[in-house]
Amino acid sequence: MKGKANKYIKILGNIITVIAIVFVIKRLMSSGYDYSQLFVAKNIIPILTIVIVQSVMVITNAFPWKLLIEMLTDRKVPFGETIPVYVMANLMKYVPGNVFQYVGRNQIAVKNKLPHLQVATATVLDVGMTVLAAALISIFFLFDYIMKFIQNSDWMRVVAFAFLVVGIVVVLFLIIFRKKIATKFKKYHYLMSAKSLKTIFVALVYYIIVLMISSLMYLIVVVFILDTPLTARVFLQLFSAYTLAWLVGFITPGAPGGIGVKEAVMLGVTGGYLGVDVITLSMVIIRILLIIADCVAFAMGKTYEYIKKKKEENENASYS
Repeated sequence: MKGKANKYIKILGNIITVIAIVFVIKRLMSSGYDYSQLFVAKNIIPILTIVIVQSVMVITNAFPWKLLIEMLTDRKVPFGETIPVYVMANLMKYVPGNVFQYVGRNQIAVKNKLPHLQVATATVLDVGMTVLAAALISIFFLFDYIMKFIQNSDWMRVVAFAFLVVGIVVVLFLIIFRKKIATKFKKYHYLMSAKSLKTIFVALVYYIIVLMISSLMYLIVVVFILDTPLTARVFLQLFSAYTLAWLVGFITPGAPGGIGVKEAVMLGVTGGYLGVDVITLSMVIIRILLIIADCVAFAMGKTYEYIKKKKEENENASYS
């Protein structure tokens, strides 16, 4: 019965993957960008650099997730087995709803007979580490701007107030139900062990590095593809603004005035130095290249899975 359920889950995962590919193609076709202007001789090296680096990072992103799964399940999970699952789930983010990319990761539980709850918790922690890493980078580089932005923006004040209310509710909940929580927490005391804290620290440092590399990839678009000269000050502003834009975009669904929330943040941080056209065009280009990188990572992951499977079949055949 369980084997049948796993088979249906695998089929469903494949169907969602096909749907994701359709949406990827649709998004690339509807970007409204003239690709003939992007794929010219002078842009080949910058484009290849961005796509290759981002593709590799998508694949290596499975590593901290693997560590968190191992921490929560106390089971060893081969890195090679997490890659195909992760790259497939990553492609599912293009399916409307924004849930399939997280649900899709639980295929690793099916493949390795792991508890689904712990794998789902590892995914939540993984996302949390990414958000925390982005917040730390943003606060370190743009603390003054963030405080001013919250003070002058009505909708950000609402978001900040909502977080404050949720924080107060959580604290009250922990105080009122502290005895019950303490009893339940005893089961998960290992999460506070030195080994677990080291795993969480490694995941956090990893995402800080990855987010900083992603910012550099964006700057390649601005400087080398759009031929926009930057002063050292604006370079640092854009470097940190790209991470903050991702963070704000993750927290809030949109921004007023018909402009994308990411573009609004980028313009605000640079004080309009680059102008709406450059910011908007650079964000469109980086999105296109990130979509391509996601597809490349997916192809690499599935190719690796196919080669690995064939190798195992040949080894089993030689033993029989």
